[in-house]
Amino acid sequence: MNTRVSLVMNMPMGANKYEVAIVAAREARRLNNHLRMHGETETSSAKVTTLALAATLHGEVGFQYTAGRTPAVETPPPPPVDTE
Repeated sequence: MNTRVSLVMNMPMGANKYEVAIVAAREARRLNNHLRMHGETETSSAKVTTLALAATLHGEVGFQYTAGRTPAVETPPPPPVDTE
């Protein structure tokens, strides 16, 4: 019998999977930094990424949008230079 549970299938209703991935990645980075600061090299139960994703999906990691940030404007590539 397969007892593994897919975390992706348990996403909250209305959640954007890309936003959840970004929040989980930042939480994993925070957990890794915390482990390094305390001299630990690994967690006892699961990978840091799995722990961060599970915490994000269970609503244990809060996040909010920052107002006033505008997306970067893409600049067009420079025109080709003739070398002849």
